[in-house]
Amino acid sequence: MNLARAHRLLVTVATVATVATVATAATAATAPTAPTAPTAATALTALTALTAATARTAATAQGVVHDPFPVRLSFTGDINLGTRTLKEGIPPDSGRGLLAGVASLLSGDLVIGNFEGVLSDSGRSAKCAPKATRCYAFATPTWLATRLVEAGFTHANLANNHANDYGQTWRAHTEATLRQLGLTPYGPLDEIAITAVRQGERMTLVGVIGFSTYPHAYNLLDPACSAAIVDSVRPLVDVLVVTFHGGSEGARAVRTPSGPEFLGGEPRGSLRRWARAVIDAGADAVVGHGPHVLRGVEFYRARPIFYSLGNFLTYRGFNLNGALGLTTVLSLELNGDGSFVSARMPPLVQRAGTGPVPDPKRRAIALLRRVTRLDFPETGASIGGDGAITPP
Repeated sequence: MNLARAHRLLVTVATVATVATVATAATAATAPTAPTAPTAATALTALTALTAATARTAATAQGVVHDPFPVRLSFTGDINLGTRTLKEGIPPDSGRGLLAGVASLLSGDLVIGNFEGVLSDSGRSAKCAPKATRCYAFATPTWLATRLVEAGFTHANLANNHANDYGQTWRAHTEATLRQLGLTPYGPLDEIAITAVRQGERMTLVGVIGFSTYPHAYNLLDPACSAAIVDSVRPLVDVLVVTFHGGSEGARAVRTPSGPEFLGGEPRGSLRRWARAVIDAGADAVVGHGPHVLRGVEFYRARPIFYSLGNFLTYRGFNLNGALGLTTVLSLELNGDGSFVSARMPPLVQRAGTGPVPDPKRRAIALLRRVTRLDFPETGASIGGDGAITPP
């Protein structure tokens, strides 16, 4: 990403009560032309035009005090509710039962999922050649998006490799539709979510930034740029979480290498270096997806890094054999100052044509323990039998 793009940021401000989501929004004015390589300070200047003061002012008018308290955030990996591009790609019951098995887990002040694909009811993708066999473009019918709201999701990440499958027009349609349904999309370049979580007359401001390796999102291939963006947002919020979509893919991608990763010849990030850079810049937690499998968990400077949450709900077009079918819902509690309180990753499993359900064999726990021990012998998290995550 060109750092100059940090001068044109859209911050979505939402006010979240304990039970319901009440949405407001703020849009930045166009900033002056930026220098070729602006610093973190110039990015912060751009953000100042629409600072979290917008949320504070609105809340103050309602008698709410900015008095940060602990928040509980839930995260999932990849979500694709169905696609019209594949035979039998749409669930027969309109997807109403796909998340029934994990309904109790999809709760929290924010519930955030990685939405893989676009909401598209017509047209063809220019992404794949007519006879391509290893290229995937996902078009989820717009009416299926209501399943996310019904399940309890509040935010949808669009910083991933399928967000642009049908071009800018359908990507904009996806964002607009999610907003109309009451969800907060984030991840497209220049869009950061700042949410005012309310508890009675108290308020905690939570920021979420999405990164990937594609031009339509903040670029995790540039750690210095990523750090500048995080550094810019840090003063505006009480809690700051960074999510990313990167890394190699497939059943063999359960390990987190110490160096750069590739998918074919495509660079997919040096994730250990990058995750630590954004924590150094002010992130309180880092949550990843992209490899389609679970990966290890480590703590750096007392901040947790979850390197991949795997597939979560991928109805068609995804291999779910073996490790590819193991998943979880990350429940993360952070203090009002962003410090770690607790986390849990209950073991789930997904089979083709169904949604995720609890796994009595707890295979996700065994996998998480193994790869965490191998990849992070000094910094790896301790993982309990119920999926409880604690620092080493």
